[in-house]
Amino acid sequence: MPYQPLPREELRRLRKDLSAINSEVTTFFGISADGQVHWYTSDKERREMSFHVPMYGMLGLALLGGMQITGVEQLHDLAREYGAIIDLDRNGE
Repeated sequence: MPYQPLPREELRRLRKDLSAINSEVTTFFGISADGQVHWYTSDKERREMSFHVPMYGMLGLALLGGMQITGVEQLHDLAREYGAIIDLDRNGE
């Protein structure tokens, strides 16, 4: 499954839209350490998000927005709205 996480700019925008500090984003995305948020948003100390991290965050975002989740595809679509690339049709090619 081709996957690219949310671009750093979009993750920074999401953090700003949520009016969240790194520790709050850590909780929101189910990340174990505050420093990881810095790595995901930094232009210098880069680290890419594993697939489960934005999915957990998109679930929180959807629920926070009152969205009724009926399938994982909704989370994929929401992540795509923030610039993630999730291509399930290619079957890992």
